[in-house]
Amino acid sequence: MIRINKKLLVLLIGFVTCFLPSHSDSKETLDQLGAQILESLQSFYPVKSTQMGIHSYDNRFTDYSSRSVGNMTKQLQEFQKKLYRFKDAKLATHDQINYKLLKSNIDVAMHDLKKVQWHKRSPQLYVDEAVDGLYALVLSNHAPLSEKVVVMINRMEAVPQLFSTARQNIKNPPPIYIEAATESLESAITFYKEVAGELMNKFPERADYILKVSTKAREGMNDFLIYLSEIQPGDEKSFALGKQDLDYKLQHEYLLSYDSDSLLKIGEALYEEANTAYHEYKNYIEEHHQNGYDSVFVPAVFTKQDIMDYYNWEVNQIKLFIEENEIISIPEDIAPVTVVETPPFLRSMIAGIAYNPAGPFDTEQQGYFYVRPIPDDLPRKALESRYRYVHRRGFKGSAVHEAYPGHHLQLQIAGKNPDPIRKWQMNLMMAEGWALYSEQMMYEQGLFGEEDPNQWLGILGGIRFRAARIIADMKLHTGQFTVQECINWMNDALDSETESSKEYIRKQVRKYTLAPTMPMTYLTGKTEILKLLDAYQAKTGVDFSLTDFHDALLTEGCIPPVLMWDIMELEQ
Repeated sequence: MIRINKKLLVLLIGFVTCFLPSHSDSKETLDQLGAQILESLQSFYPVKSTQMGIHSYDNRFTDYSSRSVGNMTKQLQEFQKKLYRFKDAKLATHDQINYKLLKSNIDVAMHDLKKVQWHKRSPQLYVDEAVDGLYALVLSNHAPLSEKVVVMINRMEAVPQLFSTARQNIKNPPPIYIEAATESLESAITFYKEVAGELMNKFPERADYILKVSTKAREGMNDFLIYLSEIQPGDEKSFALGKQDLDYKLQHEYLLSYDSDSLLKIGEALYEEANTAYHEYKNYIEEHHQNGYDSVFVPAVFTKQDIMDYYNWEVNQIKLFIEENEIISIPEDIAPVTVVETPPFLRSMIAGIAYNPAGPFDTEQQGYFYVRPIPDDLPRKALESRYRYVHRRGFKGSAVHEAYPGHHLQLQIAGKNPDPIRKWQMNLMMAEGWALYSEQMMYEQGLFGEEDPNQWLGILGGIRFRAARIIADMKLHTGQFTVQECINWMNDALDSETESSKEYIRKQVRKYTLAPTMPMTYLTGKTEILKLLDAYQAKTGVDFSLTDFHDALLTEGCIPPVLMWDIMELEQ
């Protein structure tokens, strides 16, 4: 029998307790650890840092050498150990959410580097690094060009080493990856040439050196292009992530409680529901809303600039509608968003429209809304068609998704959260889910009038498309679809008949192979937001306010929607 001195035990307990962190100290320690984690991630991923508005690492790219990746995984393992001690700590709700976010950030980074090893699988990773790294600097307004030119040159200088590492790492990539990277590299080479020419014109005293480094950068890309043309491709289905890794991403990146099998069943049910609704409403329109040819006067002079001016006007009109109808509280200092044509170097990667946000950490904010290029000289018939599109304000739906209240507004509000951990988050399920949710919500709020059959059909078609994406995403990355099988299935599921629509599907499927879980985020995110809305209505009852719900949802940052259950104190 061991005899215990009770007085000594009490003293020991008191001694230990005095060194345990109090609630406020625990929070401070979590904040400190969070700062270390963010700094490590930002340093290792300098291009993402530039995109997010952090400019301490603008002069370089990620080093994907074995030594660098090994050192980073060791850091991440240490962070996992340090973060684990907060697992059962009594933290305030805000800090509990931050703990989950930090854990998610570390787990996903570790999984990507050590388990999936994208740096050894995907040639596109290096092309994106080179393109995004320079383009983010071109776009950023954080400093005048006379200052940015130094780091732009630095990044150009780093390109040959980036692709040298790529040649060392990439072995037997899937054929679809070679195809994607080859097409992107050709555009990237053109982009670097264009940027160098612009810089040489503006800084003639540096022209010789800019030409030298940009030439070497393009030669580095071209060497990789040749390497890809000669490399032995891997198996046709080797792009598939696999069920285990796919489930890991669903549960650790989006914090979902279900796996890929369950999500596939959800996607199939959503597709059947959306497809039925789409075809029923399409038949309804054909029976009741066939108005024939639009009788609209088309002016003799109508130019490309008129079309671009309309796009920007429409964005501002929707912003005014939101403010007047108190749908969401829009901060007074919200950054502008400008509609521009998709730059040439991005056209192989962006088939339709897209939004390029300002970095949340940037002091100077500016969003860009990319639209399909418009020929300088449209034939008269095409001009008349565009004018009718403008006349009926056909850009509303796109502006809702990409600008207000979609991506631009959501990311602007998220970026105003003062917590650096929240500002760093860019969870696609919130970003894309919110944008898709906004399409239906704004229709129901009257943006398109009491009834706009074609617009509602477009919304139903968008839901059907996103449901098909869930199925494609899950089946591609669990090996149930080859690329061609997926293309064929989507063409059939979405009634694709024209060559342009089939080509769009082909490029979309290629994109899905490169970004597992990205396609499912749209409708899955919207579904999660609608669940939150129902629970919030049930909780608030007669005091329910849609404005309050939207404000509460958006101000917490671009975080996985499932975390909002605890933040809003809702019952599932």
